[in-house]
Amino acid sequence: MFNSVWDLLQKPIFTVSGQEISIVSIFYFLVIILVSITLARLFIRLLRRNVYSKMEIEKGAQRTLSRLVKYVVIIIGVLIGLQMLGLNLSILAFLGGLLGVGIGFGLQNVFLNFACGLILLFEKPIKVGDLLELNGNLGKVKDIGFRASLLDTPDNETLVVPNSNLVTDEIKNLTHGENTDLRVHVPIGVAYGTDIGQVKDSLLGIVESEDKVLKDRPAKVVFKEHGDSALGFDLMFWISTPGDRVEVKNSIREKIDEEFNKQGIEMPYPTRDVYLFKGEGEEAQEAAGVV
Repeated sequence: MFNSVWDLLQKPIFTVSGQEISIVSIFYFLVIILVSITLARLFIRLLRRNVYSKMEIEKGAQRTLSRLVKYVVIIIGVLIGLQMLGLNLSILAFLGGLLGVGIGFGLQNVFLNFACGLILLFEKPIKVGDLLELNGNLGKVKDIGFRASLLDTPDNETLVVPNSNLVTDEIKNLTHGENTDLRVHVPIGVAYGTDIGQVKDSLLGIVESEDKVLKDRPAKVVFKEHGDSALGFDLMFWISTPGDRVEVKNSIREKIDEEFNKQGIEMPYPTRDVYLFKGEGEEAQEAAGVV
C-alpha cells in the first residue's frame, strides 16, 4: 500500500524543459523555500542581537540591511529548490541575462535608486530622523528604503523621494551632526531716509524678546543694499531646534510689523515713476490749435 502511494506521488504530472516534475519534487521545492524563509528570519534576529546593538547602526540602515539579507537568502533558496527539481540552471542564467539586458534599459532608474540606497546606508549622509530641506520643502526622514525614502512634512504629508535625488541633488540637512543650532535670516526693507541706527536697535530688541531665539549666540543686523525702493537689511539670529524655524520667523515678522508701526518706520512697496513726453507732431498740432 505504501509503495503504491509513494509511486503515485513520484509519478510525473508535467514536464519542464524535458525534466519530469512530480508531486514529491514540488513538495521538496516548497520545503526548501520554507526553510530559506526561516533561515532569513533567523539571520535577521542574529543581526539585531549581535551586530546592530554593538555597531550602533541607525534604524533606517538596520531595516535596509535586513531586507537585503532576507532577499539574498530567499533567492539562494529558490535557486537550490530549482536545482532539486532537476532544472538546468544554466538555461535560467542565459534567460536571466537576456531578460536583464532587456529590462536594464527600462529599469535603469530603479537600479540607480537601489545603488544610491546602499550609498545612504553605508556613508550615512542622511539618517532617519534628520530634518531636510528639499526644493523648498521641509521634511523629516521617516524611512530609507531600497528605492526611495519617506519624508514627513509639517503639513502631515509624506514625500516619496527617490534615493538618487538624495545622493545627487543639493539638499540641506538641518540636523546633521551633533550641533543642530540653525541661523535664521529675515530680510527687511525700510523707506529711504529712515534712521539706520533706529532700525537696527528695533530689530535687535525684537529678537531679544523672542523666547526660542538663542541668547548665548548674538543676533546681527546687516545693512545689505540700497534697493530700488527701499534700504535692505538682513536680520540674523540663532535657534536650537530647526523645526521651529517657520514658527519663529512668523513671530518675528509680526513683532516687526507692530514695532515699526509704533515707531513710524515705513516699509515701502516697489514703485515705478512713468514720464510721458510729447512728440514733435503733437507739439505742432497744439501750436496750430488742432486737438
